Amino acid sequence: MKLWRYVIVVSLSLCLLLTACTSEQPPEVKQAQPEPPEEKGQTITVINPDSSENLGAETKAPAEDGNNNKYQIQTRLTDFQLLSTTTGLAWGCTQSELRLYLTRDNGQTWTNISPAASVMFPSTPRFGKEIFFIDPMHGWIVRNAAGLDDAIVLRTEDGGVTWKVSSFPRADQVEGIYFSNESNGWVLTSNTSDSGRSERVLYATEDGGATFDPIMGAPDPNSFALNPPARSGLGQGTPMSMAFVDELNGFVSEIEAGQPALYTTDNGGDTWAKKESFFDAEKFKTCDRFIVGNVSLFGDGSSGWVPVGCTRDEATKFNGYFTQDAGATWTLVPFNLSWQTGFNEDLAPTFLTRNEGWTMMGSTVYYTSDQGNHWTPLPRSAKLVDIVADYPEVVKLQFFSSRVGWLLVAKEDQKRSLLLQTRDGGTSWHVL
Repeated sequence: MKLWRYVIVVSLSLCLLLTACTSEQPPEVKQAQPEPPEEKGQTITVINPDSSENLGAETKAPAEDGNNNKYQIQTRLTDFQLLSTTTGLAWGCTQSELRLYLTRDNGQTWTNISPAASVMFPSTPRFGKEIFFIDPMHGWIVRNAAGLDDAIVLRTEDGGVTWKVSSFPRADQVEGIYFSNESNGWVLTSNTSDSGRSERVLYATEDGGATFDPIMGAPDPNSFALNPPARSGLGQGTPMSMAFVDELNGFVSEIEAGQPALYTTDNGGDTWAKKESFFDAEKFKTCDRFIVGNVSLFGDGSSGWVPVGCTRDEATKFNGYFTQDAGATWTLVPFNLSWQTGFNEDLAPTFLTRNEGWTMMGSTVYYTSDQGNHWTPLPRSAKLVDIVADYPEVVKLQFFSSRVGWLLVAKEDQKRSLLLQTRDGGTSWHVL
């Protein structure tokens, strides 16, 4: 009898225990959060510099040769610059670290010439804005402050094996950088004063960037004449590009009161004057807004051009202003091109000389040999058609000769990019 009572008690206890367990709701299974797309691009073969002084170079990498110095990586590139028909730079940022690569053999191999990984970049540098090279050995990179420490300029004289630093304690934002030779250069910065007004300061160097001095100018609030850092009331426009022919003569393009403007200096940047004859608004009455591109100089600097885009009804059409007398006069050349929409609406043509240029519309490359008066579509490239279908955003197009050019395309939503090269003037393309 006692045994049966014991069995009944145990059975009831088990039932109560099971009931209590099964009455609880099972924990919700959390849905896996989608990871941000991995930044990718084409595979490139990287060779580290021999010197270990370049702290930006990886010291240990998968070996592919006897020197344990050659390896392959996948990288996303955001900009490039051709330095010769075989030599060029390409770069991008990964987790705020600048990854800068140099090739001297048409992209077969690349050298990692990145600055130290400890130098963090809030945004990716753009050529002429935050990065500038005059040749493979001499280059400068600006790291904007953007809430970090001071704005700094890194410089190299040995092709990126070593980098040295100069600082700009007062600079909030660097707007442009340009060097006319190994010694003479300029950095244009903007600050916000205590009163909330924008102040622009132009710094100049004569020692390759070791030191920069602020350039003084007239206190004219309606001109680009630059003032000492303590003063305000500088130009009202937004600087878009800066270029110098030599140590004395330079240009700055900008959007001022919504319209393109060009300022010139003939004394190394001490004073600037607006080129009133550069832009005639009467010829663009139907435009809703304007785009002004980089000042590009050809050869000895006596000739050059500035692209100007007219936007209307969510479409843009580019024309060009050309000079043949070192900027004394500028001539408007209407381009016989269609209006552009979509991803590449703001893509301006690129010119090698004052007559020879290229542009892209869709997957078709157009060529001109008469300063943009006539544009000829080049033969269809099946390779380019396939790539542009997958990478529809054209980041940059540049030619260094009549035959050699580079093209960077991207798929921003997936953080991917591809760098391509042509050796026949834009007819056929291959991935570097």
